[in-house]
Amino acid sequence: MITIFYPEKGHDITGWKERLDRTSLKYEFIIDNNNINAPRLVDGDNHAEGIPAIETYLESQEQFVKDWYEDRCDKYEFDPEAKPVIKGING
Repeated sequence: MITIFYPEKGHDITGWKERLDRTSLKYEFIIDNNNINAPRLVDGDNHAEGIPAIETYLESQEQFVKDWYEDRCDKYEFDPEAKPVIKGING
């Protein structure tokens, strides 16, 4: 799960929330006003600190999700317009 720690009176996180919502990845935002100068992202062993680093990480995750959907094996076998084939009736 992606966790972003951010100061309450810092960077506007609305754009990050919208981007993460589009990827369907689990995430959490935590206000952290203690010992934090810049937003910080933690995702398992991956860490990013500061706005540019978080932007880069989110871009990599968006690309990962996009590639995953492009490479899924059922993409080429599914035809949403095809009529269902029922063996013994029409197939």
